[in-house]
Amino acid sequence: MEISTIIFLLLAILSWGMGAFFDKMTLRYVDPSSAFCLRTLFMLILFIPFLVWKFLPTRQALLDSHKLALWFIIASVLVTMGGVFFYLKAMSGGEASKIVPLSSTYPFVTFIMVYLFLGESFTVSKLIGTMLISGGIYFLAK
Repeated sequence: MEISTIIFLLLAILSWGMGAFFDKMTLRYVDPSSAFCLRTLFMLILFIPFLVWKFLPTRQALLDSHKLALWFIIASVLVTMGGVFFYLKAMSGGEASKIVPLSSTYPFVTFIMVYLFLGESFTVSKLIGTMLISGGIYFLAK
């Protein structure tokens, strides 16, 4: 793995960890549905300048892509935003120290789906590694 990939991965982990902390703090003052809507609103406000700046190249990339790309983007947005909503609902009713690790077992779902639908290689070591990580997260949350 390249050093830049490792740096970006560490930054993502740090960002997600801090984000979960701020989510839990928010849920002390706002219900999950409102937190979800406010989060989405602030994301739109913050990203509108970037979207305007990148509109033409993004539009061209979409026009140049296969027609299914748009449907996969829409599906990704729908399931990701659904996941955020369900995560916030779970966080509002449980301990962050349990909800966050348990919600982090999603790589097992990805592992199964890319094997079944994308033809990625299946190896016993990948399966065991994914299961150990998911199992470890489960035991940390107990």
